[in-house]
Amino acid sequence: MNRAEEFAAKLKRVRDYLQREEASGLLLRSRSNLAWLGSGPDDGTPFEHVQGSRSEVWWQSDTGVLAFVVTANVVVLVAENIELPRLTRDEFAGLPIEVLVQPWHESDLATALADVLDDGGVVLTDLAEVTLADRCASLELELRDDREKIAGLRASLLPRELSRYRWLGLHTAEVMTEVCKQIKPGMREVEVVAESHFRLRRLGIGQEVDIVCADDRLQVDRHALYGDWSIDRVAMVVFCAHKWGLVANLTRMVYIGEVPEALASRHAELTNLDDGLMRASRPGTALRDIFTGVIEPGYAAIGASGEWRNHHQGGSTGYSGRDQRVTPTTVGTVQPNQAFAWNPSLPGLKTEDTFVALMDGPEILTTDSFWPVYEESGRARILSL
Repeated sequence: MNRAEEFAAKLKRVRDYLQREEASGLLLRSRSNLAWLGSGPDDGTPFEHVQGSRSEVWWQSDTGVLAFVVTANVVVLVAENIELPRLTRDEFAGLPIEVLVQPWHESDLATALADVLDDGGVVLTDLAEVTLADRCASLELELRDDREKIAGLRASLLPRELSRYRWLGLHTAEVMTEVCKQIKPGMREVEVVAESHFRLRRLGIGQEVDIVCADDRLQVDRHALYGDWSIDRVAMVVFCAHKWGLVANLTRMVYIGEVPEALASRHAELTNLDDGLMRASRPGTALRDIFTGVIEPGYAAIGASGEWRNHHQGGSTGYSGRDQRVTPTTVGTVQPNQAFAWNPSLPGLKTEDTFVALMDGPEILTTDSFWPVYEESGRARILSL
């Protein structure tokens, strides 16, 4: 599969969706969806290169600096004149799209939609602020936020996407190993983050979150942002690394010295639970059934009933850190070739890897040959330094 074929397959999903919803067009604005439709880098571009379907300039924004407007007949890239040369040259070159450029001081997304959709109608979108919806209404366009269904369009990964994801998972795991092996007593959490960013950025990989937590804080905080605290004995390092819109999530535990047997045993129990979640994530399986059939009894089996209430347990991923955080009432089923990252946890411990739910079983993406694993589950164990 080449880039044109990937783009065409995604475009068919979009147009089938528009037909089902009886809508005139689709407006994509989120970074996740722009990267998804952009379909990665050009054919033949080494994965180590940085360029390919990037829409962001300001990293704190959910939106890109462009929008895609899709109708039954055309795909239009809408952008201000500031961004256009770079976008059409470096990020989205070669795609069968038209371009609508607006002066930066007169840019108006509603006007752009009206220019593309001469006859008005319903426009579905992944991000719809009230002001934009009102502006569209004044131009005889009905803008509807349908972000959950739109996210569902990207659930089943295509072969070319899987190739990129495998590369991202492997190299993210290798960087994690390199960084964790450098941890020493007295090293500050912020230094671990800095080293992570340096090594990831050299590969064109960004970070969605920065979680490094050590020692006493681990017993209290499950989502502990890094700080100036020094690492004494034990640390948890979390990556949510992204490239081409895809996100590779993984967590690793390190211990300076010989890992206490009780701690290793408890962590092994947790990885067995995570392994059970992966194996239960079969295409066609209801997400809520995975929760009630594996998560709830899994914690009970290790003497930690109800522990799942203290931190979310993960769920589907791909072009977002989590598309769905699965609960006992989550609606939906596992899709073929859908990415997941479960993250069961206990006080002081967490396990997490990104995998793809293939028809013949889970394929873990965030693994390398250097990190030690448990014999029973084959999952990453606590690294002794």
